[in-house]
Amino acid sequence: MARPRIHLIAPAASCRPFLQYALIPSAEALIGIVQDAVGDGYEVTGNPRLIDAEEDEDLDGRQDDAERAADIEEALADDRVAALIAIRGGAWLTRIIPRIDFAVLDARTRPVALFGFSEITTLVNIVGAHANARGVYDNSPAFLQYALRHFALTRGTDETLGGQPGRVWARKMLMPEFSAFFQDAVAIIEGAGTSRPLTATLVRGELPDVLEATFVGGNLTVFLTLPASRFGALVSPAGHWLALEDYNEKPSRLDRMLAQLTLAGYWQRCDGVLLGDFHREELDCSKAVLACLDRHLPQDRNVPVLTTKQFGHVWPMSPIPLHVRTTMARTDDRAYALHWPAQDMRIV
Repeated sequence: MARPRIHLIAPAASCRPFLQYALIPSAEALIGIVQDAVGDGYEVTGNPRLIDAEEDEDLDGRQDDAERAADIEEALADDRVAALIAIRGGAWLTRIIPRIDFAVLDARTRPVALFGFSEITTLVNIVGAHANARGVYDNSPAFLQYALRHFALTRGTDETLGGQPGRVWARKMLMPEFSAFFQDAVAIIEGAGTSRPLTATLVRGELPDVLEATFVGGNLTVFLTLPASRFGALVSPAGHWLALEDYNEKPSRLDRMLAQLTLAGYWQRCDGVLLGDFHREELDCSKAVLACLDRHLPQDRNVPVLTTKQFGHVWPMSPIPLHVRTTMARTDDRAYALHWPAQDMRIV
Protein backbone atom coordinates (compact mmCIF):
# COMPACT_ATOMS: atom_id res chain seq x y z
CA MET A 1 0.00 0.00 0.00
CA ALA A 2 1.36 3.41 -0.96
CA ARG A 3 2.46 5.64 1.88
CA PRO A 4 0.69 8.96 2.39
CA ARG A 5 2.66 11.92 1.06
CA ILE A 6 3.85 15.04 2.80
CA HIS A 7 4.43 17.52 0.01
CA LEU A 8 6.79 20.45 0.53
CA ILE A 9 5.75 23.59 -1.30
CA ALA A 10 7.84 26.70 -1.93
CA PRO A 11 5.34 29.10 -3.52
CA ALA A 12 6.53 32.35 -1.97
CA ALA A 13 10.03 33.81 -1.47
CA SER A 14 13.08 31.81 -2.49
CA CYS A 15 14.31 29.12 -0.11
CA ARG A 16 17.86 29.47 -1.43
CA PRO A 17 19.04 31.78 1.42
CA PHE A 18 17.87 29.19 3.95
CA LEU A 19 19.66 26.36 2.14
CA GLN A 20 22.86 28.39 2.13
CA TYR A 21 22.61 29.43 5.79
CA ALA A 22 21.79 25.90 6.95
CA LEU A 23 24.60 24.44 4.79
CA ILE A 24 22.13 22.20 2.96
CA PRO A 25 23.72 21.44 -0.43
CA SER A 26 20.54 21.08 -2.50
CA ALA A 27 16.77 20.99 -2.51
CA GLU A 28 16.96 17.21 -2.81
CA ALA A 29 19.04 17.13 0.39
CA LEU A 30 16.40 19.26 2.13
CA ILE A 31 13.69 16.78 1.14
CA GLY A 32 15.87 14.01 2.55
CA ILE A 33 16.26 15.83 5.87
CA VAL A 34 12.49 16.16 6.17
CA GLN A 35 12.10 12.47 5.25
CA ASP A 36 14.42 11.54 8.12
CA ALA A 37 12.45 13.76 10.49
CA VAL A 38 9.02 12.29 9.71
CA GLY A 39 10.10 8.66 9.35
CA ASP A 40 9.24 5.90 6.93
CA GLY A 41 5.48 6.14 7.44
CA TYR A 42 5.34 8.97 4.91
CA GLU A 43 6.81 9.75 1.53
CA VAL A 44 8.17 13.30 1.48
CA THR A 45 7.98 14.97 -1.92
CA GLY A 46 8.64 18.41 -3.37
CA ASN A 47 9.68 20.07 -6.59
CA PRO A 48 13.42 20.79 -6.25
CA ARG A 49 13.30 23.44 -8.97
CA LEU A 50 10.67 25.43 -7.04
CA ILE A 51 12.45 24.98 -3.71
CA ASP A 52 15.73 26.29 -5.12
CA ALA A 53 14.20 28.95 -7.37
CA GLU A 54 15.83 32.29 -8.06
CA GLU A 55 14.22 35.49 -6.80
CA ASP A 56 14.66 39.07 -7.94
CA GLU A 57 13.60 41.10 -4.90
CA ASP A 58 14.03 44.38 -6.76
CA LEU A 59 11.82 43.54 -9.73
CA ASP A 60 8.94 41.05 -9.94
CA GLY A 61 10.26 38.33 -7.68
CA ARG A 62 9.82 34.98 -9.39
CA GLN A 63 9.31 33.90 -12.98
CA ASP A 64 7.46 30.63 -12.30
CA ASP A 65 3.91 31.69 -11.39
CA ALA A 66 2.16 29.00 -13.45
CA GLU A 67 4.42 26.23 -12.18
CA ARG A 68 4.01 27.28 -8.54
CA ALA A 69 0.21 27.36 -8.84
CA ALA A 70 0.14 23.99 -10.61
CA ASP A 71 2.31 22.42 -7.90
CA ILE A 72 -0.19 23.48 -5.21
CA GLU A 73 -3.28 22.51 -7.21
CA GLU A 74 -1.92 19.07 -8.11
CA ALA A 75 -1.04 18.35 -4.48
CA LEU A 76 -4.47 19.50 -3.27
CA ALA A 77 -6.08 17.18 -5.82
CA ASP A 78 -3.97 14.10 -4.96
CA ASP A 79 -5.66 11.82 -2.41
CA ARG A 80 -2.27 10.44 -1.44
CA VAL A 81 -1.17 13.84 -0.15
CA ALA A 82 -1.93 14.09 3.56
CA ALA A 83 -0.32 17.49 4.08
CA LEU A 84 1.20 20.39 2.19
CA ILE A 85 3.83 22.27 4.18
CA ALA A 86 5.09 25.64 3.00
CA ILE A 87 8.81 25.87 3.64
CA ARG A 88 8.90 29.66 3.60
CA GLY A 89 6.62 32.68 3.39
CA GLY A 90 8.00 36.06 2.37
CA ALA A 91 6.44 37.31 -0.88
CA TRP A 92 5.05 36.65 -4.36
CA LEU A 93 2.43 34.01 -3.46
CA THR A 94 -0.73 36.12 -3.21
CA ARG A 95 -0.69 37.04 -6.91
CA ILE A 96 -0.94 33.38 -7.97
CA ILE A 97 -4.06 32.61 -5.89
CA PRO A 98 -6.38 33.25 -8.92
CA ARG A 99 -4.47 30.58 -10.85
CA ILE A 100 -5.37 27.81 -8.35
CA ASP A 101 -8.58 25.83 -8.79
CA PHE A 102 -9.61 25.10 -5.20
CA ALA A 103 -12.58 23.09 -6.43
CA VAL A 104 -10.22 20.10 -6.63
CA LEU A 105 -10.63 19.86 -2.85
CA ASP A 106 -14.30 18.99 -3.26
CA ALA A 107 -13.41 15.89 -5.28
CA ARG A 108 -11.07 14.45 -2.65
CA THR A 109 -12.07 11.26 -0.85
CA ARG A 110 -9.63 11.91 2.02
CA PRO A 111 -8.92 15.15 3.87
CA VAL A 112 -5.70 17.11 3.48
CA ALA A 113 -3.92 19.63 5.72
CA LEU A 114 -1.99 22.73 4.73
CA PHE A 115 0.60 24.35 7.03
CA GLY A 116 1.98 27.84 6.53
CA PHE A 117 2.06 31.44 7.73
CA SER A 118 2.90 35.02 6.70
CA GLU A 119 2.61 35.19 2.88
CA ILE A 120 0.82 31.81 3.04
CA THR A 121 -2.08 33.42 4.97
CA THR A 122 -4.39 33.38 1.95
CA LEU A 123 -3.82 29.68 1.27
CA VAL A 124 -4.36 28.63 4.90
CA ASN A 125 -7.65 30.54 5.14
CA ILE A 126 -9.01 29.39 1.78
CA VAL A 127 -7.98 25.75 2.06
CA GLY A 128 -9.05 25.49 5.68
CA ALA A 129 -12.57 26.65 4.81
CA HIS A 130 -13.21 23.49 2.76
CA ALA A 131 -14.82 20.46 4.38
CA ASN A 132 -12.13 18.15 2.98
CA ALA A 133 -9.24 20.22 4.31
CA ARG A 134 -7.59 21.62 7.42
CA GLY A 135 -5.68 24.89 7.45
CA VAL A 136 -3.03 25.26 10.14
CA TYR A 137 -1.49 28.68 10.65
CA ASP A 138 2.00 27.69 11.73
CA ASN A 139 5.58 28.82 11.29
CA SER A 140 7.03 28.01 7.88
CA PRO A 141 10.17 26.18 9.03
CA ALA A 142 12.74 28.09 6.97
CA PHE A 143 11.77 31.18 8.96
CA LEU A 144 13.41 29.57 11.99
CA GLN A 145 16.66 30.99 10.61
CA TYR A 146 15.41 34.45 11.57
CA ALA A 147 13.08 33.58 14.47
CA LEU A 148 15.80 31.93 16.55
CA ARG A 149 18.16 34.86 16.04
CA HIS A 150 15.41 37.29 16.98
CA PHE A 151 14.69 35.35 20.15
CA ALA A 152 18.36 35.40 21.10
CA LEU A 153 18.61 39.16 20.50
CA THR A 154 15.45 40.19 22.30
CA ARG A 155 14.72 37.65 25.01
CA GLY A 156 17.75 35.41 25.23
CA THR A 157 19.95 35.50 28.33
CA ASP A 158 23.15 33.71 29.25
CA GLU A 159 21.03 31.24 31.19
CA THR A 160 18.41 30.54 28.49
CA LEU A 161 21.09 30.34 25.79
CA GLY A 162 23.29 28.00 27.80
CA GLY A 163 26.00 30.63 28.12
CA GLN A 164 26.50 30.80 24.34
CA PRO A 165 26.54 33.90 22.11
CA GLY A 166 23.17 34.41 20.45
CA ARG A 167 24.35 33.73 16.89
CA VAL A 168 26.06 30.51 17.97
CA TRP A 169 23.00 29.35 19.89
CA ALA A 170 20.64 30.16 16.99
CA ARG A 171 22.70 28.21 14.46
CA LYS A 172 23.04 25.27 16.84
CA MET A 173 19.29 25.18 17.43
CA LEU A 174 18.26 25.57 13.78
CA MET A 175 18.25 22.02 12.44
CA PRO A 176 16.98 20.33 15.63
CA GLU A 177 14.08 22.81 15.68
CA PHE A 178 13.57 22.36 11.93
CA SER A 179 13.16 18.59 12.40
CA ALA A 180 11.00 19.07 15.50
CA PHE A 181 8.61 21.24 13.50
CA PHE A 182 7.94 18.43 11.03
CA GLN A 183 7.57 15.88 13.80
CA ASP A 184 4.94 18.11 15.41
CA ALA A 185 3.14 18.52 12.08
CA VAL A 186 2.95 14.74 11.79
CA ALA A 187 1.54 14.53 15.32
CA ILE A 188 -1.17 17.02 14.34
CA ILE A 189 -2.29 15.16 11.20
CA GLU A 190 -2.23 11.87 13.12
CA GLY A 191 -4.65 13.28 15.68
CA ALA A 192 -2.17 13.50 18.57
CA GLY A 193 -2.30 17.29 18.86
CA THR A 194 0.62 19.67 19.26
CA SER A 195 3.47 19.96 21.73
CA ARG A 196 3.22 23.77 21.42
CA PRO A 197 -0.08 24.84 23.04
CA LEU A 198 -1.01 28.51 22.98
CA THR A 199 -1.74 30.67 26.01
CA ALA A 200 -2.99 34.26 25.95
CA THR A 201 -3.94 37.13 28.25
CA LEU A 202 -7.29 38.93 28.23
CA VAL A 203 -6.52 42.67 27.98
CA ARG A 204 -9.90 44.07 26.93
CA GLY A 205 -13.48 43.09 27.55
CA GLU A 206 -14.82 40.14 29.48
CA LEU A 207 -15.03 36.42 28.79
CA PRO A 208 -16.57 33.44 30.56
CA ASP A 209 -14.30 30.84 32.11
CA VAL A 210 -14.79 28.55 29.09
CA LEU A 211 -15.86 29.50 25.58
CA GLU A 212 -15.75 28.22 22.01
CA ALA A 213 -13.91 30.14 19.31
CA THR A 214 -13.32 29.65 15.60
CA PHE A 215 -10.43 31.60 14.10
CA VAL A 216 -9.69 33.21 10.76
CA GLY A 217 -6.83 35.58 10.02
CA GLY A 218 -3.06 35.42 10.11
CA ASN A 219 -0.64 38.02 8.82
CA LEU A 220 -2.54 41.32 8.82
CA THR A 221 -0.98 42.69 5.62
CA VAL A 222 -1.76 39.56 3.61
CA PHE A 223 -5.13 38.87 5.23
CA LEU A 224 -6.42 42.21 3.96
CA THR A 225 -6.31 40.92 0.39
CA LEU A 226 -9.18 38.53 1.15
CA PRO A 227 -12.25 40.45 2.46
CA ALA A 228 -12.99 42.29 -0.80
CA SER A 229 -12.14 39.27 -2.98
CA ARG A 230 -14.28 36.38 -4.17
CA PHE A 231 -13.03 34.56 -1.05
CA GLY A 232 -14.43 37.21 1.28
CA ALA A 233 -17.28 35.02 2.56
CA LEU A 234 -14.73 32.47 3.78
CA VAL A 235 -13.21 35.01 6.18
CA SER A 236 -16.39 36.77 7.21
CA PRO A 237 -16.07 38.11 10.77
CA ALA A 238 -19.50 36.79 11.76
CA GLY A 239 -19.02 33.89 14.16
CA HIS A 240 -15.24 34.20 14.02
CA TRP A 241 -12.39 35.44 16.14
CA LEU A 242 -9.68 37.33 14.26
CA ALA A 243 -6.13 36.13 14.93
CA LEU A 244 -3.73 38.81 13.68
CA GLU A 245 0.03 39.33 13.61
CA ASP A 246 2.55 41.19 11.47
CA TYR A 247 6.23 41.83 10.98
CA ASN A 248 8.35 44.84 10.03
CA GLU A 249 5.47 47.31 9.71
CA LYS A 250 5.32 50.80 11.25
CA PRO A 251 2.45 51.59 13.66
CA SER A 252 1.13 54.16 11.18
CA ARG A 253 0.78 51.48 8.52
CA LEU A 254 -0.70 49.00 10.97
CA ASP A 255 -3.29 51.59 12.02
CA ARG A 256 -4.23 52.05 8.37
CA MET A 257 -4.66 48.30 8.00
CA LEU A 258 -6.86 48.14 11.08
CA ALA A 259 -8.87 50.97 9.55
CA GLN A 260 -9.56 48.79 6.49
CA LEU A 261 -11.17 46.25 8.79
CA THR A 262 -13.07 49.07 10.49
CA LEU A 263 -14.47 50.25 7.17
CA ALA A 264 -15.39 46.65 6.31
CA GLY A 265 -17.38 46.33 9.54
CA TYR A 266 -15.22 43.60 11.04
CA TRP A 267 -15.15 44.92 14.61
CA GLN A 268 -18.93 45.21 14.72
CA ARG A 269 -19.39 41.57 13.74
CA CYS A 270 -16.42 39.53 15.01
CA ASP A 271 -16.58 37.52 18.24
CA GLY A 272 -13.18 38.68 19.47
CA VAL A 273 -9.58 39.45 18.58
CA LEU A 274 -6.37 37.54 19.29
CA LEU A 275 -3.36 39.80 18.79
CA GLY A 276 -0.10 37.97 18.26
CA ASP A 277 3.39 39.39 17.96
CA PHE A 278 4.08 42.65 16.13
CA HIS A 279 7.70 43.74 15.87
CA ARG A 280 10.04 45.72 13.64
CA GLU A 281 13.62 44.47 13.89
CA GLU A 282 14.20 44.49 17.68
CA LEU A 283 11.39 46.99 18.39
CA ASP A 284 8.26 45.48 19.95
CA CYS A 285 5.24 47.17 18.33
CA SER A 286 2.57 45.18 20.19
CA LYS A 287 1.75 48.01 22.62
CA ALA A 288 1.30 50.43 19.72
CA VAL A 289 -0.99 48.01 17.88
CA LEU A 290 -3.13 47.52 20.98
CA ALA A 291 -3.41 51.31 21.39
CA CYS A 292 -4.37 51.69 17.72
CA LEU A 293 -6.89 48.87 17.93
CA ASP A 294 -8.60 50.59 20.86
CA ARG A 295 -9.23 53.55 18.52
CA HIS A 296 -11.10 51.25 16.14
CA LEU A 297 -13.07 48.91 18.36
CA PRO A 298 -16.69 49.97 18.93
CA GLN A 299 -17.48 51.32 22.38
CA ASP A 300 -21.04 50.03 22.30
CA ARG A 301 -20.22 46.31 22.36
CA ASN A 302 -17.93 43.96 24.23
CA VAL A 303 -15.18 42.93 21.83
CA PRO A 304 -12.76 40.83 23.89
CA VAL A 305 -9.09 41.13 23.02
CA LEU A 306 -6.47 38.55 23.94
CA THR A 307 -2.73 39.00 23.44
CA THR A 308 0.00 36.39 23.07
CA LYS A 309 3.67 36.22 22.13
CA GLN A 310 3.29 32.68 20.77
CA PHE A 311 1.66 33.64 17.47
CA GLY A 312 3.50 35.45 14.69
CA HIS A 313 7.01 35.78 13.31
CA VAL A 314 8.53 34.40 16.48
CA TRP A 315 10.05 31.40 18.15
CA PRO A 316 8.57 29.51 19.82
CA MET A 317 5.33 29.74 17.87
CA SER A 318 2.10 27.85 18.54
CA PRO A 319 -0.08 26.57 15.68
CA ILE A 320 -3.70 27.68 15.31
CA PRO A 321 -6.09 25.71 13.10
CA LEU A 322 -8.35 28.04 11.14
CA HIS A 323 -12.05 27.31 10.61
CA VAL A 324 -11.90 24.70 13.39
CA ARG A 325 -13.96 25.05 16.55
CA THR A 326 -11.58 25.45 19.48
CA THR A 327 -12.03 25.95 23.20
CA MET A 328 -10.50 28.68 25.32
CA ALA A 329 -10.38 28.04 29.05
CA ARG A 330 -9.37 30.38 31.84
CA THR A 331 -6.27 29.15 33.67
CA ASP A 332 -5.55 32.04 36.04
CA ASP A 333 -7.21 35.42 36.52
CA ARG A 334 -7.10 36.83 32.93
CA ALA A 335 -4.99 34.05 31.40
CA TYR A 336 -6.51 31.62 28.88
CA ALA A 337 -5.30 28.44 27.20
CA LEU A 338 -6.39 27.43 23.70
CA HIS A 339 -7.43 23.82 23.16
CA TRP A 340 -8.54 22.24 19.92
CA PRO A 341 -9.94 18.74 19.45
CA ALA A 342 -6.95 16.75 18.24
CA GLN A 343 -9.12 14.16 16.52
CA ASP A 344 -10.79 16.87 14.43
CA MET A 345 -7.40 17.56 12.87
CA ARG A 346 -6.66 13.93 12.10
CA ILE A 347 -5.85 13.26 8.46
CA VAL A 348 -4.26 9.79 8.54
